[in-house]
Amino acid sequence: MYLQKEMLEGVDYLKKLQTTPILKFIKNVKPPVLVAAMGSSFYMPSGRGQAVINELKNHPDVRFILASEGYNIDPKNYNSLVLMSNSGKTREVISLSKKFPKEKIFAVTSSKSSPLGRVSGETYLLQSGKERAVAATKSIVEQAVVVECLVRYLSGEVILSGKILKDVARAMRENISVQIDPRLLVLISGARTVYFTGGSLGIGEELALKFNELAKKKTKYIPGTQILHGSEEVIEKGDVIFILFADRYKQYYDRFVQMREKTGCYIFTIPNGNKICEFPLELQMVDDFKPYCILSYFWNILTEFALVKGFSLDKGEKIVKVGVENN
Repeated sequence: MYLQKEMLEGVDYLKKLQTTPILKFIKNVKPPVLVAAMGSSFYMPSGRGQAVINELKNHPDVRFILASEGYNIDPKNYNSLVLMSNSGKTREVISLSKKFPKEKIFAVTSSKSSPLGRVSGETYLLQSGKERAVAATKSIVEQAVVVECLVRYLSGEVILSGKILKDVARAMRENISVQIDPRLLVLISGARTVYFTGGSLGIGEELALKFNELAKKKTKYIPGTQILHGSEEVIEKGDVIFILFADRYKQYYDRFVQMREKTGCYIFTIPNGNKICEFPLELQMVDDFKPYCILSYFWNILTEFALVKGFSLDKGEKIVKVGVENN
């Protein structure tokens, strides 16, 4: 199965990170910068980039958008356009590229000969390689690293290194292999909708998308504690709610308990369980890199769930990647 192999390849990429190709690529990117992508290439990488920017003293002039929303972008307002697509064929990405001169376009993709590679002035080839499973895993890890290195470089900060990310790779590998409580799989199976709420900056949206692709479940990401302000009206008995970065919201736990009592939903807090959880979920976390750790843990959950249900991990029944012909 390609998906499980590619998950581990994403971990190995972090463990053996080579920053020389990244530095060679990003040193020519000049602000103001527009970063655009679609799907998984957008959620985690752009979310990670924005989270890092929020923590830096010097905020680089970088903007993140879905490529499909670039219809009113004026190329004169940007010195660089960074486009991300593993296949290099994403239709919206190619469409946005047509608005910019080639010398302003920087591509992050797996193939120089792809449509994206051909329209770009400079190309960063993904070291983790091309993905064959329909759900992106290793590529979004690498794209997130490239984006973080970019914003750190533009702000004058030290970029990431293999030494820093070794602990992250170790935690991710443990989260991918830890045994998942079968009770959780039963609850997910019985839920009409799986909700992700709390903190995010990309990870909540990415997990919701992965549950669509691999678990074939209806999902919704609701940021912060917004789920307590109206959304609970449609939460049904048996629905599952994951609160991400839950420690930030301890002062609202009483309201979550109240919501559970009213709706009959099941609540789990991430990273670790506490008294409002149905039962604890134990996963390894590394400070400053928690999104990677959370992502790998849910890869594990989704793999186990798909195998139990008999779903393919490599092919979707209805998914059609929006692309262009490679000619």
